[in-house]
Amino acid sequence: MTDLTTPLTILGGMTAQTFLNEYWQKKPLLIRAGLVDFNVPLEADELAGMAMEEEVESRIVIENGKTPWETQQGPFDESTFATLPEKEWTLLVQAVDHWVPEIQTLKEQFQFLPSWRLDDVMVSYATEGGSVGPHYDQYDVFLAQVAGKRRWQVLAPEEYQDTAISDISLHILDNFNATPDMDWVLEAGDILYLPPNFAHNGRAIDDDCMTYSIGFRAPSLQDALTGVRDKLCETVNVKDRFAAPETGKREHNAQIHSDDIAYLQAELTRLINQPDLLANWLGETMSESKYPEYLAPLNGKELNEAFESAIQGQTFIRPGDARICYYLSTNDTTMRVFCNGESLEISNELAPFVQAITDQIEFDFSGLDLNQNKDLEPLVRFLICQQGIIELVAPEE
Repeated sequence: MTDLTTPLTILGGMTAQTFLNEYWQKKPLLIRAGLVDFNVPLEADELAGMAMEEEVESRIVIENGKTPWETQQGPFDESTFATLPEKEWTLLVQAVDHWVPEIQTLKEQFQFLPSWRLDDVMVSYATEGGSVGPHYDQYDVFLAQVAGKRRWQVLAPEEYQDTAISDISLHILDNFNATPDMDWVLEAGDILYLPPNFAHNGRAIDDDCMTYSIGFRAPSLQDALTGVRDKLCETVNVKDRFAAPETGKREHNAQIHSDDIAYLQAELTRLINQPDLLANWLGETMSESKYPEYLAPLNGKELNEAFESAIQGQTFIRPGDARICYYLSTNDTTMRVFCNGESLEISNELAPFVQAITDQIEFDFSGLDLNQNKDLEPLVRFLICQQGIIELVAPEE
């Protein structure tokens, strides 16, 4: 059971319960010295090196470039960085936690929130004056200052109009009138939490500014409707038709009566009143890897070899980009485990085992009794196949 009553360093000594009650999706929170004993795993030049890799998603924003708020998409090369202006530019690298395992220790500190809602960790480096302009995000985000200083100015949703500067690729607000109420300078170790739709403008104060953005997934309700529709249509009942009873209340034969609409609403509600189906969509969606093209499931031979290594005592780890969650089915006997976009139905007696997998990072399965539950071996194989857990292999010399 998640402990919400213990003071947390990452929240500046506040309990998770207080944070959830008073701040989460309600109002910003400035946390001074929330990062303690955090060893920054990337220097600015190493981040630039990542931005040169083909598979890494990156961009550079130059406030006064060839055009206002010029945006360049990676991958970059050395000549790109050699020709940048001295000031007022920002490098942003997405999902650094997928490529740098050390950042997993930072993500694990946010387990007082649903792990399956956490999306990724974006890292930005900025020279003095660097900014990506005033904007808002449609999801929760923790902005952790890990080096240098950055000034943040924030506006509540009712304090700005959602109109943007025209003729640029970024959605930068054209009416951001900062107030002194939410105007802070963050130094290394400080964290700023922002709920969805709070506009913010961050600007680097020095040339050492590095910020980690821990963002959370927030699929739109339109995406939910589309996804649930697709789930419902996987099996079609041809007898499900619009067949509203005739009440004799319509004033004319061409009129669509309110009774017809009420009938349609009731029938659609009946169709989506399936908690297990909704959970399947939500679990598969929220557990989907950010970059599934780099995460192919193991083939049969690879799976068998990895499983044998597991039961023989080889060390396995849960990688930082693994996305695992579960749902206890309404039948009270089974649960569905989701891992990197796929799912497996198993006995709910294995819930403690699944919880242990999601709570820990390193595993030794040598003492695991596979006979204690018939679903245990399929579960371990499923997690290995989907690369929710992988064998820790010593690097070659």
